[in-house]
Amino acid sequence: MKKTILSFILLFSFSLMTNSQETLDYYLPKAITYNQSVPAPKQFFGHEIGEWHLTHDKLYYYMLELAKVSDKAVWEEYGRSYENRPLGQLIISSPENITNLEKLRLEHIALCDPSVSGKADISNMPLFIKLGYGVHGNESSSQNASALVAYYLLAGEGKEIDELLKNTIILIDPALNPDGMQRHSTWVNFTRSLNNNPDPASWEFSEPWPGGRSNHYWFDLNRDYLALQHPESQGRVSAFHKWKPNINSDHHETGANETFFFQPGIQSRNNPLTPEDNQELTAEIGKYHEKYLNSIGSLYFTEESFDDFYIGKGSSYPDIHGSVGILFEQAGVKGHLRETLGGLLSFPFAIRNHFTVSLSTLEAGLKMKNKLLESQRNFYRDAIILADKYPIKAYIFNEPSDHARVSEFIKILLQHQIKVFHTGRDISKNGITFRAEDSYIVPLKQTEYRFIRSLFEPVTLFSDSIFYDTSTWVLPFSFNLNCSPLSVLKEMEGMVGSEVTSQPVTNGKLDSPENPYAYMFEWNEYYSPAALYSLQNKGLKTRVATENFAFDDGRIKRTFHAGTIILPVSGQPITGNELHLLMLNLAKDYGIPVYGVATGLTKEGIDLGSNRILILEKPSVAMIVGDGTNSSDAGEIWHMLDKKFNIPVTMITASRIGIADLNRYNVLIVTGSPDLGPSAIETIRVWNRNKGTIIGYESGNSWLAKNKFADIEFIPAVPDKKKAGIYLNKSADSQVQQIPGSIFQTKLDLTHPLCYGYTRDILPVFKSTATAAKNDTNIYNNPIRYTDAPLLSGYCTKENIERIKETPFASVHGTRVISLYDNTNFRAYWYGTSRVFMNAIFFGQIIR
Repeated sequence: MKKTILSFILLFSFSLMTNSQETLDYYLPKAITYNQSVPAPKQFFGHEIGEWHLTHDKLYYYMLELAKVSDKAVWEEYGRSYENRPLGQLIISSPENITNLEKLRLEHIALCDPSVSGKADISNMPLFIKLGYGVHGNESSSQNASALVAYYLLAGEGKEIDELLKNTIILIDPALNPDGMQRHSTWVNFTRSLNNNPDPASWEFSEPWPGGRSNHYWFDLNRDYLALQHPESQGRVSAFHKWKPNINSDHHETGANETFFFQPGIQSRNNPLTPEDNQELTAEIGKYHEKYLNSIGSLYFTEESFDDFYIGKGSSYPDIHGSVGILFEQAGVKGHLRETLGGLLSFPFAIRNHFTVSLSTLEAGLKMKNKLLESQRNFYRDAIILADKYPIKAYIFNEPSDHARVSEFIKILLQHQIKVFHTGRDISKNGITFRAEDSYIVPLKQTEYRFIRSLFEPVTLFSDSIFYDTSTWVLPFSFNLNCSPLSVLKEMEGMVGSEVTSQPVTNGKLDSPENPYAYMFEWNEYYSPAALYSLQNKGLKTRVATENFAFDDGRIKRTFHAGTIILPVSGQPITGNELHLLMLNLAKDYGIPVYGVATGLTKEGIDLGSNRILILEKPSVAMIVGDGTNSSDAGEIWHMLDKKFNIPVTMITASRIGIADLNRYNVLIVTGSPDLGPSAIETIRVWNRNKGTIIGYESGNSWLAKNKFADIEFIPAVPDKKKAGIYLNKSADSQVQQIPGSIFQTKLDLTHPLCYGYTRDILPVFKSTATAAKNDTNIYNNPIRYTDAPLLSGYCTKENIERIKETPFASVHGTRVISLYDNTNFRAYWYGTSRVFMNAIFFGQIIR
């Protein structure tokens, strides 16, 4: 009988947990009255917070409604996502502050200008606090919490809230990744039962590939604050510099079996360029989180995980810009109710934790207002002082053969508020001539001194051997630019010319006689692949030169290099003025120089009718996606082809490869390890023998080797030679031989089609795994290899350097099977190596 009663009680309790829904009282502080004219979440959404996952559209329209009904709030839109969803922030303060918002903003921005900041009376200035939720779209307790925070601040009444709003300006960014949020919320609502089922095996917790974490192109937006390759990050960083908040919270989710994390993180892994007082302030703010989480009995931890070494995340970017970034990590439900090792984890519980630390952040800001404002003023004042003491005074850079790459590089610098100037005179450094007409200089004596150093300085010495993200991000290396520091004051004389205030325009031109024999353009310009595909897509017949040749006809005196694209006038579907106009527009649209020549006879090298000028077929690209493949790699490839080069890519799931008509394509890209049956593999094998080019990308090369598309022998990992170990250090010891993301030097065979367009035979590359392969046995099939002393910047053990040196970065196997062993398109900003990938797309067909 007792067992029956106990079973009933347990069943009844479980039923209450799985079916009941928390009301506002569960979340909100007690003893607060609320203005009934401000719509409560249930009144607006039709359900309680946490009962269903809010979709982005509902959350957005709630923010607009709050701004409409309250004189304490305004909505500011700062951008649109790829799927055209609005990005913005609800700005909340007292009615008086909202009325004078622009005046207060300008006064606050002046605090970051050392030339005038000393005059500011910080005691009469409000503190600016940014609360950012859900940069990973499927970490949804954070976005749902933002609605509660906004409601509390605008509907709540009393002296405490009035004081808070009088002394702070709060910027609530409710959904940092609206496209990912929409994907995830649609999934978990679609799979939710009326009776919540917490079984971890439930379909609800099996979000389909690629998941809602990433943006439209499957990028992790929390790694894009540095590279700024996506509209979400571009708008967000622009808004950051517009308002320069003193505290910037970054709300996330972590594994379901964790508790709650708030910073500080692991102290040995902070970026050395971040001021020491930043971590002191972070720890002091943490005391408020401790108090608030204690009050609701939530478990938490600090300093055991996560770090701020990589400055391109939402919680670290503010740290190197005079703000205090705070990372929050709540155990993720990824649904509505879930069994975990610690018991049942509910969606409302996760939301409440994020709501609670939002309030603790606001109280910390209020109580620490003057200290935080003073820290911000000191940060920018000290930058000028530190720059004067630092031996390097400026960085100078150029790339005469590719103006588009330089233009994109400068665009990033300007978006980060870094001052860039034309060079005032010519100078030679380290064997490179920097001409005033095409070179630029970045002086370190400016407010972004610390950030400039982080972008330009190679680093190979570290205080720790473990990294949460990459260990280096030297921007000139990623763009493959000529770059040199200037350390001698005499060298600086006359070097700084006029300031560059907008992204340089790359002006293309057509230089041609009236009736040319052929048109041509070189492959060294970044957007040459887009220009070539545009011609091919219009049905024009294109060819590529496989050797150098020179013209000197009295009008054009120039050497054209292997990779030059040639368009004979005869045999084209259009001719005369129509073709001339097409080539003129091509030059303008893609910012490249296009040449017309009057004859096919060259002064030196191959003539235009040579059989060493090969016919090119328009690439028709397919890529295997879905379970087993790497969504980050696939997304980077999709984004590059689609967004940068206007080249369509057909994404085919592994389950459909066997029934797809592969004859529609001549390029197939493999990332990860798709699960294909013997029949589908044989279909690909036959297609490859007939005409198709297979590109194995990063871990996709293991798949090629396993299925015998290529004879690849991987080099074993560095063995652990320890004879004894400490159990507590087991995890750290296992990571010592990893390569967390470092930059290495490679040597190019400039005559090989995979290297067309490069003008130097040394190329920096990015490597984020310790995988290494042996060279192909055919000595001509390893056109890009790591050098004998390859490490340029980042963490790598001596043992791994030995393993990697002189191994291939790219190889060719037999006919039309290409291995790109490392990431050529990392986070979309490795402009210097993406050409290798495009060469595989366009020229894989001609490699023999």
